[in-house]
Amino acid sequence: MKTGPTAAPIELLKAEAYIRGESTLAVVCDASFADVASRLEGSIVANDLVIVHVHDFGTLLRAKGIEPGLRCRIYEVFNAHLAAQLLQLDASLAHVLPCRIAMHDQGGVTTVTTPMPSALMTEFSHAVDVARLARTFEAGLQRVLRGLR
Repeated sequence: MKTGPTAAPIELLKAEAYIRGESTLAVVCDASFADVASRLEGSIVANDLVIVHVHDFGTLLRAKGIEPGLRCRIYEVFNAHLAAQLLQLDASLAHVLPCRIAMHDQGGVTTVTTPMPSALMTEFSHAVDVARLARTFEAGLQRVLRGLR
């Protein structure tokens, strides 16, 4: 377990289970990486999101001769209807789509995090309806993560 002023004890993270930060949503699961991955994928689909791609950082790093020391996956996800509406409002938002959900494990605890679209997208666009659509997308991501508890 990490120690120091910035590291939260694993027990505290487990107790919190669902964390909503200023710009990040996170869920801490006391379950195996494989179990959380299966539940996450099911929750993504159940909440009308599409998995565009999954990056397995362990595989990518080992291919470069680096041992990562933990398991980490990045899921690229999107809601086709919301993505189309966002791009119609401001095509420059393409660089923040699809949204990413990261999953990593350490010490038998699996953590799933995602940036909040309301924070990320409004940072890059001031189009009037972007904030509303970003909050709608964010609500879907919150449902996905809450489905893991």
